[in-house]
Amino acid sequence: MDRILLLVAACVAAAHLMGVSGRRHNGGDMSHSKHRRRDLVDGAARDANLEPMTPEQQNNTEVVAQVGGTATIKCYTHFLGDETVTWLKRDEEQLLTAGGQVYSSESRYSVSHVRHQKLWELSVRNIRLSDAGQYECQLTTHPPTSLFFTLKVVEAVAVIVGGPEIHVHTGVKLRLHCNVELATEDPQYIFWFHNGSMINFASSRPVKVVKHPFSSSLIISNVTWRDAGSYNCEPHKARSANITLHVIEGEKHAALHNGQNDAGSVEHTNTASDSAHCTSNMLLIGWSLLLVPMTNFVILKVRCRS
Repeated sequence: MDRILLLVAACVAAAHLMGVSGRRHNGGDMSHSKHRRRDLVDGAARDANLEPMTPEQQNNTEVVAQVGGTATIKCYTHFLGDETVTWLKRDEEQLLTAGGQVYSSESRYSVSHVRHQKLWELSVRNIRLSDAGQYECQLTTHPPTSLFFTLKVVEAVAVIVGGPEIHVHTGVKLRLHCNVELATEDPQYIFWFHNGSMINFASSRPVKVVKHPFSSSLIISNVTWRDAGSYNCEPHKARSANITLHVIEGEKHAALHNGQNDAGSVEHTNTASDSAHCTSNMLLIGWSLLLVPMTNFVILKVRCRS
């Protein structure tokens, strides 16, 4: 009997241990499943934020790129099946790519396939004006389906505010501002040149260059005669701009030059004094003539400055 009770107790203890172990194992599975469900929900949320592009939404899309830059044309194949895409330059009947293979003789073309987004991208590096035109994204469906894109190429241009010539007094603080217009990419750098020499990093001159998005400022804290001349703003992948700086005498020196200083006032006072002195001399001569006998009359000629 004791042996039977011991056997039953052993079985109960074993079952209990198996149950605890099972619950722990199941708990781990539940935790793993919870994380997995969370990842699936997050992934679904991310996919939901990426609204599929319909063929109608992207057909006849215009893409703008600047000379020297990179153009990327995106062709989404949602609702059209995950078919192989062929890229063509339509106005030249030129085959560019088929699938992931580039058939153009130019190395400027590349193609990529983002499978989970059903996206085919055609990239053209070092854009030229001749690259403008119509591009076709053709799917190997039956019958073939095509989406068309227009590439517009612009030339970025630098413009210096206040040009083409400015006149500045010596001793003032000058700021030259250069804007890069029509650019589709922020230039990597904008160089400033004075009479042909770059001054962005010239430690020998009291100038400062500040880079802004799509623009740059050149600051001269104290304009001197040596600052006169031609200034060029040359952005990366953009046409440069030029401005001519004429340095003139500062306000104090300009006043001296224009005769509006203290010396000028003194000069103006001296002129009035001479006139008064001439008038008094004429009066004295008049009284003298009255005292001189007619027989000894002498004609005196007096010349006064006007």
